[in-house]
Amino acid sequence: MKDRELIELEGFPPLSLSVRHFSLMNSLLTVFNSTEPGDPENTIAQFFLEHFENLDQLNVYDVAEECYTSRSGIRRFCQSIGFDNFSALKACAWEWRTHQKFFIDYTNHSSFKAHLSNEIGRMIASVNEQISDEDLDSLAQLIHDAGKVILLASDFSSMAVREFQQSMLFMHKIPQILTDSFGSEKSLESMGPSDLIIVISASGNYARAAQNQLSRSAACRVLITTNRDHGLRDFFDAVLQLSPENHYGERTVYAKYGITYVFDLVYNHYFEKFGKR
Repeated sequence: MKDRELIELEGFPPLSLSVRHFSLMNSLLTVFNSTEPGDPENTIAQFFLEHFENLDQLNVYDVAEECYTSRSGIRRFCQSIGFDNFSALKACAWEWRTHQKFFIDYTNHSSFKAHLSNEIGRMIASVNEQISDEDLDSLAQLIHDAGKVILLASDFSSMAVREFQQSMLFMHKIPQILTDSFGSEKSLESMGPSDLIIVISASGNYARAAQNQLSRSAACRVLITTNRDHGLRDFFDAVLQLSPENHYGERTVYAKYGITYVFDLVYNHYFEKFGKR
């Protein structure tokens, strides 16, 4: 089955998006969290978030009236977060159903505490089996030798990499973070053969969305994922596989806890190789 067909079956549109516009939900949350209450952008972002479930049914006249602005004001807001117009923003209504399923399926277990504990244990064992000490040493070496390091992740995976960024400061190495709502895309264009891009994409969706931009970079490319698609493996110079199973199209402990665990391991190996000096 082709990648495009698989994505559509899982509830995703064809991924022609850039890393910056990977998720409307993340973009709206970023505006909502970074602006003052009463600010026009805050008001519009909050309205879209509160009505996300029925986004495709919204009328621009009603939105403008509810947000105390004009149609041109709504259009400018849409353009400020990467969409050509209100219609293009409405086309992302599919996100509600997809993410709702992810979060509900993840927690919908009769004994969630026992289920989660068991899944985290299985995840740790799986990561330890899939990623060897040699793999971790190699990645630590790549990070050390790279002139510039970019950590490329969706907002859903960004907490782990932000903590890793802070910890690397004490190793005198400062990776740059780029997510769908944080950082500058222009940084990718300036990457050369001596630089390193680490893409964190548990399901593989974000990696696919980033491929077009990454293909224009001469930097070494490393992927951390659970997706076992051969197309992704062929595109990247190295792949750290978190699981022997393909977890495409679902929210798992690999995305929530596995990424943090892997970067803890990477940091430890970096410290052992270079920090003690």
